[in-house]
Amino acid sequence: MKNKMLRADNLNAVINDNNLFLPKKYSSTIAVGVLKGKVVGLPHDLWLKRFNEKGFFDFLLKRLFWSRAERLFLVSQRLYEKGLPIPMPVAFIKPSFRIRHAFFLSLLIEDSENLLHAYKKGLFDKNVARQLAEALSEWHMAGAVHGDLKWSNILMQKNNGELKFFFVDLDQAKLYSRPKIKGIIKDLVRFYRGGLELGAEEWVDSKFFPQYIAHIPSEIKVDIDLRYIKERALKDWKRKGQKRFRID
Repeated sequence: MKNKMLRADNLNAVINDNNLFLPKKYSSTIAVGVLKGKVVGLPHDLWLKRFNEKGFFDFLLKRLFWSRAERLFLVSQRLYEKGLPIPMPVAFIKPSFRIRHAFFLSLLIEDSENLLHAYKKGLFDKNVARQLAEALSEWHMAGAVHGDLKWSNILMQKNNGELKFFFVDLDQAKLYSRPKIKGIIKDLVRFYRGGLELGAEEWVDSKFFPQYIAHIPSEIKVDIDLRYIKERALKDWKRKGQKRFRID
């Protein structure tokens, strides 16, 4: 946080400057995008997330207790220190009486595509299912639960022929001392629903799930009912309006 451009009183200006910030998502509650490192004298780009003020009472709660930015930083720090594949957390900034927004910053995963875009672009090869299954099974066996495992929250990075996966958007993530069956099932339900949204449920069912099941211990495997997971995901998908992403 020594760089003056990363001080709380400058981050709002950064977000409003297209020379410094490449926006990815704006809403009434958050602003998310890439802070261009070279412009602010950093050797790397940063992922910047601003949690917008929701009113004075909400601000007081965040001042007295944890803000979402602080919780995100702390859980990210625990996951990163455990060696799990997430972007390295850099800093968080709590809301103040002068600047009532909260901020979270992490390193940007360079040269990556989220899984949704990678599938739409035809970037999947025969190794994707196996290596993604390895990454997610290791994540779950470490006691980690994502909480919102949609395809856009998984980054796929190819670097010199090496394939890696990273889990991002960790606002709902938790880390337990041992594998959490309920959380694992929730993650797999959300992942399969992502397949339904893309029309890729056959790939999940025939390619990914067999690899995932093969990579988890027998004592965990007996509690993972894939039929229930698929039925629950289908029910959730229908309840959400059966959204489909276009594949051009």
